[in-house]
Amino acid sequence: MKRRVLLVEDEDLIRLVGADALEEAGYEVIDAANAEAALEILNSASEFNVLFTDIKMPGSMDGIALARLVHERWPDIKILITSGDTWPPKDLIPEDGRFLPKPYRIERLQGEVDDLLG
Repeated sequence: MKRRVLLVEDEDLIRLVGADALEEAGYEVIDAANAEAALEILNSASEFNVLFTDIKMPGSMDGIALARLVHERWPDIKILITSGDTWPPKDLIPEDGRFLPKPYRIERLQGEVDDLLG
């Protein structure tokens, strides 16, 4: 069974490139443009192995708040957070979560997800 990644990114082109890179690495990718859409997907009883989310997004919740909520409700989902202009302090990232600064190389994204899943 393919491992699944929920990719949350409000910029269409970045979301498309990230999804393509992860699919090339063998993952099934479901994407969402914001935290609200991501939560709808998660609540629909889909199982995910990794949440890969941008920090700054429109809507009522940013990527840090989404990551914390996902970590509380679905503790088995690994967390990878990204941003091009915000470097979150380590204590804001859920336990065992990681931060990947933008811009990132496709190989680095693939490697981070591989590492998270061991």
